[in-house]
Parts: sequence; C-alpha cells; structure tokens
Amino acid sequence: MKKLLLILLFIPLFVLSQDRVKFIASGLTCSMCSRAVYKSLQSDKDIVKIESNLETQEWNIEYKQGTYTYDKLKKSVEGAGFGVEMVWLNGELIIDNRKKKK
Repeated sequence: MKKLLLILLFIPLFVLSQDRVKFIASGLTCSMCSRAVYKSLQSDKDIVKIESNLETQEWNIEYKQGTYTYDKLKKSVEGAGFGVEMVWLNGELIIDNRKKKK
C-alpha cells in the first residue's frame, strides 16, 4: 500500500515535467508519410510520447522537460521529407510558417 501511495504521489511530478508540443506538418498525404515522420521523431530519445492525426496533419508529442528545441523538431520532420507549418509549446503558439494568402 505504501508503494502505491508513493507511486501515485510521483505521477503528477512526472506529467508536469514534460514539454507538450503540438505541430502541424505539411506535405503528408498518406499513412506511409505519417509513418516516416513517426519513425524520424521516434529516434529522438528526449521524446516520451508521440500521437498523430493524418486527417488534420496534427502531431502531439511530449518531450522531457527542457529538451525541446524547434531546430531539433524541424530537423526530424524535414529529415523525413516533410515540413513544419505551425508549432505550439505547452498550449502557446510559438511558430507559424504558413504563407500569407493574397
């Protein structure tokens, strides 16, 4: 019982100690595209969770706190052959690469 209480006490600390990143990828057209990005992101040992939605091209990933950098994310996505359109860090929009429509 004591072990369970200790585990339950430390779970919130682990969850709070992660940077939540949401981004929209550009150029994804199929599940194979999504898989390529997933595999590229998976090689980053600072990422603890990856979720994607092919229809919206949205990705939700969690990094160990303090390890996220835009350059690292961009390198992973572009390394798979795609682009990063928009990025939110912990709910705040920090990058918007969309072209202005005329």
